[in-house]
Amino acid sequence: MKHVVLHAGAAKTGTTLLQKALNASRAAFDARGYAVLVRHDFETATDRAHARWRRKGGSIRQVNLGFSRLRDHLQHENLVLSHEDLFATVQSFRRGPVYRAADDVLRIVHEELRPERTTLLFYVRRQDRFVESAYLQTVRMGSTLTFEEFMEPVSAENLRWDVLVDKMRGALPDGAQLTVKYFECIGALTAKGFVRDFFTAIGAGVAPELSFNTEAVNRGYSEVALQLARFGNGLLEKDDAQALRRFLDANLSNVTHPAPQLLTPEQRHDLLTALLPSNKALHDMIGADGPSPYVPAP
Repeated sequence: MKHVVLHAGAAKTGTTLLQKALNASRAAFDARGYAVLVRHDFETATDRAHARWRRKGGSIRQVNLGFSRLRDHLQHENLVLSHEDLFATVQSFRRGPVYRAADDVLRIVHEELRPERTTLLFYVRRQDRFVESAYLQTVRMGSTLTFEEFMEPVSAENLRWDVLVDKMRGALPDGAQLTVKYFECIGALTAKGFVRDFFTAIGAGVAPELSFNTEAVNRGYSEVALQLARFGNGLLEKDDAQALRRFLDANLSNVTHPAPQLLTPEQRHDLLTALLPSNKALHDMIGADGPSPYVPAP
């Protein structure tokens, strides 16, 4: 292939918004010779081989198989692939360093697709908010764990973005472009500006089609929705649990009801204090102006 663009997450950093924009802009990418695959496209094209690795504990060779199938599936010389779980599931930090298989996956991508040029785009999120959002996502997907149970195996060391960035950089071939951005920039850019900035980083010369509603694309659970979801997940069959999820998303999100209070102020401060050296190193890697935004909460 000529150019492979990987938008590999992290999860809970606006990926749904960016994927909606990619879907809306497919015709423009196609005109420039780029295939666009978002999460569900990738799963279909690879016959869920990658999912058998990341979700069911299969061999990493399943990732090879998935990208081999993807290579045979593609009809374009260039590819934009957006998949927030490309390196692991959203709760990978409960079993060790966050996205610890990132280097293996990147090497497999290059073994199977053999691109002349690679662009890797990755967004990070402040760790306290990242773990809270990850927990709510697992409940939306069927978990019955309390937040305390979810966090029991997690250490600050597991949440070091700087270690992950080093790992990704080391796995990329010479000449590849790695762009790491703070998800929190969406506040200053607004949702539309966030999408435009992402499309510029892709480097394909495509302006996003923004005819869809860019606000509240992926709403989170409110406190009452969280409690109802945990209770329902323990009792309902799959179809009924999914119906409950749709109802909660539509009627009891954090847009209209109070958000859950998960980490206490003390826990939030302690976590960010433990991660301060790591986050300063991350800030140096990103090369952003001003002080790091990932400082302990007051």
